Amino acid sequence: MKIVFVVMRFGKDGLSTNILELTRGFINKGHELHIITSGFKSKATSDTNFFQELKSEFDALGVHLHYFTEPSGKPLKKIVTSVTSLSKIGALLIKINADVIHCHSPNLTFIPWLLRKKFISTVHADTIRPSARYKHPTLLIAVSQGSQEFTERVMHSPSKSIRTVYHGISDRFANSTPDDELQQLKLKHDIPTDKLIIGFVGRISEMKGTDILVEAIGNHLSQQIKDKIHIVLVGDYLTRQKVAWLDEMLKKHQLKDKITIVSFQDPKPFYELFDVFILPSRSDTFGLVAVEAMMSGCCTIRANSNGAYDQIDDGINGLIFTMENATELGQKLEQVLLDSNLRNKLALKGKEKALKYFTNRQMIDNTLTVYEELLSL
Repeated sequence: MKIVFVVMRFGKDGLSTNILELTRGFINKGHELHIITSGFKSKATSDTNFFQELKSEFDALGVHLHYFTEPSGKPLKKIVTSVTSLSKIGALLIKINADVIHCHSPNLTFIPWLLRKKFISTVHADTIRPSARYKHPTLLIAVSQGSQEFTERVMHSPSKSIRTVYHGISDRFANSTPDDELQQLKLKHDIPTDKLIIGFVGRISEMKGTDILVEAIGNHLSQQIKDKIHIVLVGDYLTRQKVAWLDEMLKKHQLKDKITIVSFQDPKPFYELFDVFILPSRSDTFGLVAVEAMMSGCCTIRANSNGAYDQIDDGINGLIFTMENATELGQKLEQVLLDSNLRNKLALKGKEKALKYFTNRQMIDNTLTVYEELLSL
C-alpha cells in the first residue's frame, strides 16, 4: 500500500511522536510512506537535536519526504507563498497517486477535497475550529471518546464517518531500567534520593496545567507531606515568558527548593523515577504521556480532559480529577502519597491496562483497518 501523510509542520510534540510510530509500523509491514510537509520547526536552539534525530529516523526508514514552504512574512508575500505552496501540495498528491491520503493537519484538508480524492484525517487537537480550509474527510480518526464527541459537537463531523483508534506507544516503556542507571539519572539532575517524586512530562504552560499542579501542591498538601516530596518537570517552556511565570508561582508557594526542571528528552527513565505522575492538562485529545507513565508502572493521576476515561477506570488503575480543580488534585495526590499500598496497586493495574489497550501494534493494526475500509468505499 502506498500511503501519504500531509503534515503542516513537525513540532516538538505528541503529533511528531505519533506520526513517527505510525511510519515505523507501516514500513515494517512493507508499505511505502510519503510525507508532504513544510519541515521541522524549532523555536529554540535546544530543540535542534530533536528535529535532527526525527529527520534521521525518517531517512533511515526510507520515508519519501516532500517539502513545501510554509507562508510567513508580510501579507503580499504570505499570499504568494500560500498559492505556490498549496499548488505544490496538490501537484504532489497527484504525482504520488497514493492509495491512502492521511491528512494530519486540519487546515490542509481542503486540498485533497478540491482534488475530489478520498482521504482520512485524524483529530490531533481539541483547539481547532470550523473554517473554510477544513473539509470533512471521507473517514475521520478520533483518538478518544472525548475527541469523537468534540468533532461531532464542534466540527459537526458526521458520526457515521468517525472511527476511534487509540494512540499507541512502544512496549519499551514496560521494560525496567537498571537501578544503577536510575540512580545516576537522579545524581545527574540533582534529584533527591530520599524524597517521593511527583512527576510531569510536557510543555510548561497553562494549556498543560502547570499552574494547577503547582497550586495543588502549594495550597492543598500539608507541610508534613511537602517536606517528603520533590517535583520533577520534564519539558520545555512554551515561551520565554513562561520562565518568569513559573518562577513567580514557585516563589509564591515556597516550592523553589522542591523542584527540578529537565529539558525535554526521552521521558522513559523519568517515569520510573516518579512515584506519582500527574497530567493536569486543560486541553488534550488523548494525553499520550499518561499512557506512557501507566505502562512504565507509575501511579498516574490526570485531569478529566479528553482521553481520561478511555485510559483510566477511576480508583482502579489510576485516578481522575476535575479539570482545573487544584483542591481535588491535592486531595487525590495526598491520598496516594500517604498510602503506598494504594499507590502500588494503581500503578500495577495501570500498567496492565496500558499493555492491553495502548500499544503501537494495536494502533498500527487498527489504523490499517481504517485504511482498508477507505479503499473499499
